[in-house]
Amino acid sequence: MTGFNTIFTHQQLAATTLQAVQLVSPVVIASNVLANLHVLRCLETEGNVHTLDQTFFSNCMYAVTHSTGRGAVQFDRAKDVKLTESLDLYLQQLPQGHQPPERPTYIKDVSPATSYLLLL
Repeated sequence: MTGFNTIFTHQQLAATTLQAVQLVSPVVIASNVLANLHVLRCLETEGNVHTLDQTFFSNCMYAVTHSTGRGAVQFDRAKDVKLTESLDLYLQQLPQGHQPPERPTYIKDVSPATSYLLLL
Protein backbone atom coordinates (compact mmCIF):
# COMPACT_ATOMS: atom_id res chain seq x y z
CA MET A 1 0.00 0.00 0.00
CA THR A 2 1.42 3.37 -1.00
CA GLY A 3 1.49 6.45 1.21
CA PHE A 4 -1.27 7.98 -0.90
CA ASN A 5 -3.52 4.97 -0.33
CA THR A 6 -2.77 5.08 3.39
CA ILE A 7 -3.94 8.69 3.64
CA PHE A 8 -6.86 8.45 1.21
CA THR A 9 -8.75 5.37 2.30
CA HIS A 10 -12.05 6.56 0.80
CA GLN A 11 -11.89 5.43 -2.85
CA GLN A 12 -14.04 8.20 -4.30
CA LEU A 13 -12.03 10.90 -2.51
CA ALA A 14 -8.80 9.27 -3.69
CA ALA A 15 -10.04 9.14 -7.29
CA THR A 16 -11.14 12.79 -7.19
CA THR A 17 -7.82 13.86 -5.69
CA LEU A 18 -5.83 11.96 -8.32
CA GLN A 19 -7.95 13.50 -11.08
CA ALA A 20 -7.29 17.00 -9.70
CA VAL A 21 -3.54 16.32 -9.48
CA GLN A 22 -3.45 15.01 -13.06
CA LEU A 23 -5.34 18.07 -14.28
CA VAL A 24 -3.38 20.69 -12.35
CA SER A 25 0.18 19.30 -12.57
CA PRO A 26 0.82 20.16 -16.27
CA VAL A 27 -0.62 23.62 -15.66
CA VAL A 28 1.66 24.23 -12.68
CA ILE A 29 4.73 22.99 -14.53
CA ALA A 30 4.09 25.15 -17.61
CA SER A 31 3.28 28.16 -15.41
CA ASN A 32 6.52 27.73 -13.48
CA VAL A 33 8.57 27.52 -16.66
CA LEU A 34 7.05 30.77 -17.97
CA ALA A 35 7.44 32.49 -14.58
CA ASN A 36 11.11 31.49 -14.37
CA LEU A 37 11.77 32.62 -17.93
CA HIS A 38 10.08 35.95 -17.26
CA VAL A 39 12.04 36.57 -14.04
CA LEU A 40 15.33 35.78 -15.81
CA ARG A 41 14.43 38.13 -18.68
CA CYS A 42 13.58 40.93 -16.23
CA LEU A 43 16.85 40.46 -14.36
CA GLU A 44 18.87 40.43 -17.57
CA THR A 45 17.17 43.39 -19.23
CA GLU A 46 16.11 45.59 -16.30
CA GLY A 47 18.21 44.38 -13.39
CA ASN A 48 15.13 43.96 -11.19
CA VAL A 49 11.94 41.97 -10.93
CA HIS A 50 8.47 43.38 -10.48
CA THR A 51 6.16 42.04 -7.79
CA LEU A 52 5.77 38.28 -7.87
CA ASP A 53 2.32 37.97 -6.37
CA GLN A 54 -0.74 35.81 -6.90
CA THR A 55 -1.85 38.00 -9.82
CA PHE A 56 1.48 37.45 -11.58
CA PHE A 57 1.32 33.68 -11.18
CA SER A 58 -2.34 33.62 -12.19
CA ASN A 59 -1.42 35.52 -15.35
CA CYS A 60 1.33 32.98 -16.05
CA MET A 61 -1.21 30.22 -15.63
CA TYR A 62 -3.69 31.90 -17.96
CA ALA A 63 -0.94 32.54 -20.51
CA VAL A 64 0.22 28.94 -20.86
CA THR A 65 -3.19 27.26 -20.81
CA HIS A 66 -6.30 27.11 -22.92
CA SER A 67 -9.51 27.64 -21.00
CA THR A 68 -12.57 25.62 -21.96
CA GLY A 69 -16.17 25.62 -20.90
CA ARG A 70 -18.84 28.22 -20.39
CA GLY A 71 -17.42 31.58 -19.37
CA ALA A 72 -13.88 30.59 -20.36
CA VAL A 73 -11.32 33.38 -19.96
CA GLN A 74 -8.10 33.56 -21.97
CA PHE A 75 -4.89 35.48 -21.30
CA ASP A 76 -5.14 39.13 -22.38
CA ARG A 77 -1.84 39.78 -24.16
CA ALA A 78 -2.40 43.54 -24.15
CA LYS A 79 -2.67 43.73 -20.35
CA ASP A 80 0.94 42.72 -19.66
CA VAL A 81 3.28 43.47 -22.55
CA LYS A 82 6.42 42.25 -20.75
CA LEU A 83 4.86 38.93 -19.80
CA THR A 84 3.59 38.62 -23.37
CA GLU A 85 7.17 39.03 -24.63
CA SER A 86 8.28 36.25 -22.28
CA LEU A 87 5.32 34.13 -23.40
CA ASP A 88 6.34 34.54 -27.04
CA LEU A 89 9.87 33.32 -26.20
CA TYR A 90 8.39 30.42 -24.22
CA LEU A 91 6.13 29.43 -27.11
CA GLN A 92 9.05 29.50 -29.56
CA GLN A 93 10.81 26.82 -27.49
CA LEU A 94 7.91 24.37 -27.55
CA PRO A 95 7.81 21.50 -30.05
CA GLN A 96 5.84 22.04 -33.23
CA GLY A 97 2.21 21.07 -32.74
CA HIS A 98 2.36 21.51 -28.96
CA GLN A 99 -1.08 21.84 -27.39
CA PRO A 100 -1.31 23.99 -24.25
CA PRO A 101 -2.67 22.32 -21.11
CA GLU A 102 -6.42 22.62 -20.72
CA ARG A 103 -7.80 24.77 -17.92
CA PRO A 104 -11.48 23.84 -17.66
CA THR A 105 -13.67 26.47 -16.07
CA TYR A 106 -14.83 23.97 -13.46
CA ILE A 107 -11.41 24.16 -11.82
CA LYS A 108 -11.77 27.90 -11.26
CA ASP A 109 -11.54 27.37 -7.51
CA VAL A 110 -8.42 25.24 -7.85
CA SER A 111 -6.59 27.72 -10.12
CA PRO A 112 -6.24 30.56 -7.56
CA ALA A 113 -5.07 28.06 -4.96
CA THR A 114 -2.57 26.68 -7.45
CA SER A 115 -1.23 30.13 -8.28
CA TYR A 116 -0.82 30.73 -4.55
CA LEU A 117 1.21 27.52 -4.24
CA LEU A 118 3.57 28.85 -6.90
CA LEU A 119 4.48 31.63 -4.47
CA LEU A 120 5.79 29.19 -1.89
